Amino acid sequence: MSDHSPIVAPEPRRNADGTTTVTTSDSGTIRVACPPWCAVQHGYRHPPAKAEITHRSEPVWALADTPEHGPTSLAEAGFVQWPYSDRPQVFLEVATDDGQLELGPTGAHRIAAALRTHADHIDAAANQLEAMRAGEGL
Repeated sequence: MSDHSPIVAPEPRRNADGTTTVTTSDSGTIRVACPPWCAVQHGYRHPPAKAEITHRSEPVWALADTPEHGPTSLAEAGFVQWPYSDRPQVFLEVATDDGQLELGPTGAHRIAAALRTHADHIDAAANQLEAMRAGEGL
């Protein structure tokens, strides 16, 4: 009878120097130094390839508290990095209808500009809504 149990990665080990020891599928055991913003514990279900090791910040959400629905989250953004990949730079990961996008500074500024433009549109529509409701019943 063969053993078909999944390969489970060993728990990462925190080291006295602040690094984390991670077992990889292709490079054996390595020590990972996290940037100050990294919130990942580096525990993986299966041993990752070295290039798959990921740093992530805590996500920051745009939140709104509406009288109709209470608190709601609108958009998520946070830092992400694959330090051992062929793209080792830090990106801003933003949740969109197209999925999670990894953006550099220019792309992040363009997303922010589009959100400001959309916020202006929503404010204008809210003003129209107030005017429509003020005229209700007339």
